[in-house]
Amino acid sequence: MENLAAAIADGSHTTGDLASLAGAIRQIGAHVESLRERTRLLEAVIENFPGGISLFDSSLQMVLCNEQQKILLDYPEELFAQGFPTLEGLFRFNALRGEYGPGDLDEQIARRMRLVRERKAHVYERTRPNGTIVEVRGVPLDGGGFVTTYLDVTEQRRTQALIAHMAHHDTLTDLPNRALCADRLQTAIALAKRSGLVALHCLNIDKFKPINDTLGHDAGDALLIATAERLRKAVRENDTVARLSGDEFAIVQTGIREPADASVLARRVLSVFSSPFEILGTAVIARISTGIAFAPKDGVTTDEVLRKADAALYHSKSRGGGRFSFFSGQESDPRL
Repeated sequence: MENLAAAIADGSHTTGDLASLAGAIRQIGAHVESLRERTRLLEAVIENFPGGISLFDSSLQMVLCNEQQKILLDYPEELFAQGFPTLEGLFRFNALRGEYGPGDLDEQIARRMRLVRERKAHVYERTRPNGTIVEVRGVPLDGGGFVTTYLDVTEQRRTQALIAHMAHHDTLTDLPNRALCADRLQTAIALAKRSGLVALHCLNIDKFKPINDTLGHDAGDALLIATAERLRKAVRENDTVARLSGDEFAIVQTGIREPADASVLARRVLSVFSSPFEILGTAVIARISTGIAFAPKDGVTTDEVLRKADAALYHSKSRGGGRFSFFSGQESDPRL
């Protein structure tokens, strides 16, 4: 090309020289057009990426940030007033507006810069102050720099949490179901083997079927919901109230030292059922019967403790209900 250019400059070019020049120009033009097309495709990919994407060069200077990222992370226009920020500058901006939660701002920034210098691919989730859950993925580039993507996974995580909740909770009362109750009872029994006791209270609404048949299923459901609410109020925060099936409930009472502690709770439960329920405009008197078994005293497996608490419940029901009984056969006084 240099010889050809010189020949053109001094007027000694030939027809063949001009043809070669024209061919070279066409090749350069085709190459430039190819580069432009690749650039347009890259820009289309970046702008249509379903989330934020940013690129930092080897000096950790931002060189690209798509609109989705600006929207997702609430970047104001003034952040780019002097051009793209550095990565450290972006960290400082986020720290100042509380994106990283409470703590020393300089330490928050320094900790993130240390991780950046390790140049490792990373994936993590960050919950923004507005509640948005963002999945962040960073990949180091050959020659230095990073490309980072941001995806809004808020609805996905909420859906996952809802599915997990529904799998372990009763749909009517929102109490833990039988499976979750058994899991918590198993954990409590394992702890009780080392020290203390765990009490399992199996509870049943007396004469629930006549109430349900007389007032209808809607009233029956309302009574079950109201029962769940009263049981919640009767227990401590670390105890578990569950609905096992139908009108059968359970309480896993932990952190107790002697059977008398279970008696205190059982009497409190009887007390909260002493007043009538207001069910769909009708006053309904519903008593409750309880059977109590202890671990490890009465058993060391969930099935064994459940079976014995259920036997104690049957004992209470057979004596007219409205009372609690221990598996040992000891019966409570039904009077409060």
